[in-house]
Amino acid sequence: MAWKEVSRTAIDIKKHPDQEYIGEYKGFEKIQTKIGEQTIYKFIDDDGNRFNIYGFTNLNRAMDLIAEGTLCRITYLGTENVQTKFGMKDVHQVRVEIAIDETSEQTPELEAF
Repeated sequence: MAWKEVSRTAIDIKKHPDQEYIGEYKGFEKIQTKIGEQTIYKFIDDDGNRFNIYGFTNLNRAMDLIAEGTLCRITYLGTENVQTKFGMKDVHQVRVEIAIDETSEQTPELEAF
């Protein structure tokens, strides 16, 4: 029997702009760090490999809307200087997409029937 160590590390996608991370969302874990609570999102890719992504404000807001078991594609987009409650700040931006079943989507015309 062979053994493989389970990695508890997470990817800091902010270091990998424009790289897509695709996997089935498996939930999240909260950990304590020197700067406070941190969220880590858990995924499994098509090959069965597990990977984790460190959360940040805009990613956290998007992931709050996604159910476990959903296939996701997450892409870090860089920072954008936006107005915050603390003034103008560079804020990390992310695109979070979910897979949809195209065969079950109805056109607006069909929804009326």
